[in-house]
Amino acid sequence: MMMRIKIFQALFIVLLLVSRVSGQETGLKNYFILPLNISPVLSGNFGEPRNRHFHTGVDFSTYSEGRDVLAIADGYVSRINISPWGYGNAIYINHPNGYTSVYAHLSKYNPEIQKFVRKIQYERSSFSIDTTLPPDMFKYKKGDIIAYTGNTGQSEGPHLHFEIRETLSEMPINPITTIYSFYDSRPPEFTFLVLYPLNNNSFVGGKNEKQIFKLKKDKDGIYICEKELPQVVGMIGVGLAYVDRMDGTSNRYGAESVKLFDGDQLIFHSIIQKLDFSKQRAKNSMFDYQYYLDESMHVQKLFIEKGNDLPVYEYSVNDGIFYISKGVNKKMKIIVKDYNSNTSQLVFNLTGDSNEYQEVVNTGGRLLKTEESLVWIDGGFRIEFDSASLFSDYYLKVGKKSKSKYSDKFIIGEDFIMLKKDFRIMFFLDEELMRFRDKLFICRVHNGNFRYLNSVIEQNFIKAESSYFGEFYLWIDTTAPKITPVNISEGKDLSKASQISVKIEDDLSGIKNYDMYINDKWVLGQYDPRKKTLTYYFDDHFTFADDYIFKGVVEDNLNNKSEYRAEFRH
Repeated sequence: MMMRIKIFQALFIVLLLVSRVSGQETGLKNYFILPLNISPVLSGNFGEPRNRHFHTGVDFSTYSEGRDVLAIADGYVSRINISPWGYGNAIYINHPNGYTSVYAHLSKYNPEIQKFVRKIQYERSSFSIDTTLPPDMFKYKKGDIIAYTGNTGQSEGPHLHFEIRETLSEMPINPITTIYSFYDSRPPEFTFLVLYPLNNNSFVGGKNEKQIFKLKKDKDGIYICEKELPQVVGMIGVGLAYVDRMDGTSNRYGAESVKLFDGDQLIFHSIIQKLDFSKQRAKNSMFDYQYYLDESMHVQKLFIEKGNDLPVYEYSVNDGIFYISKGVNKKMKIIVKDYNSNTSQLVFNLTGDSNEYQEVVNTGGRLLKTEESLVWIDGGFRIEFDSASLFSDYYLKVGKKSKSKYSDKFIIGEDFIMLKKDFRIMFFLDEELMRFRDKLFICRVHNGNFRYLNSVIEQNFIKAESSYFGEFYLWIDTTAPKITPVNISEGKDLSKASQISVKIEDDLSGIKNYDMYINDKWVLGQYDPRKKTLTYYFDDHFTFADDYIFKGVVEDNLNNKSEYRAEFRH
């Protein structure tokens, strides 16, 4: 009798939880409206893999700028962020139900918010601002216009980047199907299968290296391997290259759920319904970074590296890794589901290799385990790794090339190994180098691309942190940024112009500060790093006078400064 009561209580709790979840989803669908009053077309979906992160919202194509952006529910503006990078012009609205909506890449805000923004920018003498606001300052009702779509920040065309976050945790949630529904009848598309030997005693086709195999569609939603797979033995992992598409567009999207079965047993299940900004780097542990660098292709690993703590792994057996012994046959299956519950699957067979292979011995390099820290020293050069800097154990190789003008060149690691944490690089500075201390920095070079690293000098060492492996050495920057006038020159008549524009560039340490003045009074210069332009649009802070002198001042990260001056008429 007691057992029946406990079973009944357990079933009641499960039904209650299901009811609450179902009720919450229904409530959110009724609570929120779309942020645009045009037919929605998605150019990016939630959880879609990007370069070093997952996409934390959805992108709505707008094809042009200036379309109305609507508050999706009652709430108040809690934050305004303006930057030439990232989200560009963005606004955050807190809602009473515990969620925050985010709208980014905006061209401008509604008149009352825009007036406030300009006031703050002029008070701080800064184009970039990030300010939080009290609940009683800007309140809006569902459907009110809060801003207008644009193409600001790191945007590749007019669109609205839109997110819904949990207010307390600030974690973005998936708004597709749980809140909004978009027509999609197309199942995910598979292109390649990858087999990974995961230790020194594991082999794919007699080789201790990952191998990739082309897939083809057998019938709707069903894929098979084009050719027979080689025999394998040992600890094996699986990877899959896939994309999802929606009706009416050629855009490529990510999928919601991926499952791997060993026979009838589920051994791996990932599902992306919520993301954590602090764990975004793990995207390139979940997806093979080497294939992304070499082929611009996203291959999801259907196994979990031991340093990967993404909250997207719903279930796994032995982290999705399986063992195949000699002569054993395994029937494997992969099922991928998109956010509209369209599914595709791949079935493939693996046979255990009966050949004898010698254990692979790693030569060169020093083993850096995920749970350990490491210090490596070569004379006056030093690198430091904190524990949990990598997602998996790695034999770190450090090489030295011919000396540059200011230091030896050190090649650290391989570019396709993704770091979970930045590592530190340090060079000792002798008396000769200390003469250049104000202009000295550590740079990273990869594939011919030169990158300044923010460098700090402490006593006789200069140090910097890097998110990537590569080639590192010391260099100096004594060259001031370049300012090139666009529509202004000495004596120019600008009475019919709406703005003053200059082009600003720096080819070493990069631009740190930029300011524009008219008659020595600061005016708002809006910086667009994609076009390398700094523009002042004539506004009510422009003071009429008999004569006008424009001044633009630009400073790089090593405090080299340029100034451009010109008299003009208005």
